[in-house]
Amino acid sequence: MRNRPAGIVTGLQLEARIARKAGSGVLVSCRGMGPKRAREAAEELVRRGARGLVSFGFAAGLVAEAAPGMLFVPSTIRTAEGGMITTDMIWRERLLGNFRRIMEVSDAPLASVRRPLSTYLDKASAWARTQGAAADMESAAVAAVARRAGLPFVVVRAVADPVDFNLPPAAAVAVGMDGRIRPWRLLMSLWRHPVQMRALRELAEHARRAKGALRKAVMASGQDFALNADAKKPESRNTLAH
Repeated sequence: MRNRPAGIVTGLQLEARIARKAGSGVLVSCRGMGPKRAREAAEELVRRGARGLVSFGFAAGLVAEAAPGMLFVPSTIRTAEGGMITTDMIWRERLLGNFRRIMEVSDAPLASVRRPLSTYLDKASAWARTQGAAADMESAAVAAVARRAGLPFVVVRAVADPVDFNLPPAAAVAVGMDGRIRPWRLLMSLWRHPVQMRALRELAEHARRAKGALRKAVMASGQDFALNADAKKPESRNTLAH
């Protein structure tokens, strides 16, 4: 059976660069951060012939166990409204099997949020609403596109900031609408608030670990990002699992 191209959606261009190392068996699109841009990227990939969708990139940790660099391939996505989206079981289990040979990986639930979780209180509130172990802004939107198109869907995310880490002000302004890092914005924020230098250094180390985990995931996935076996259509439910 010939491989079918999977479509990988990212919110940041640096995540997209990592995803493209999966090779010719994938299509990658990055329109920027947030659910609206993720939906647009996913719809573009469907038009380009993707036969499955992956939400790929960084996540925020919502529990103490979600340390920087920990990889998540969640079984479900939990929403603040109590909804639950189930990722494709066959595809997910195949990826988990590959990843667990070389790194720590979790299939715990992922929370869907609509804005960045900048502080510990933000993350604690997201956990209280969803009981997700980690969170991102794009996966639920990508899942919705996959469901409408009748395509399988999975998530591969690495923790870039742990639950007890408060993001420095520069993190909120350094990323452009297109998902590209704007160094001059970061420098301007640092000039205005030099006290954040220590937090920026910590964030850079957290991000380094997360990028390392994503690179390992791409290398370990082999052809499994290319959907080289049939997978069931994704399922979704509107009630929160307990």
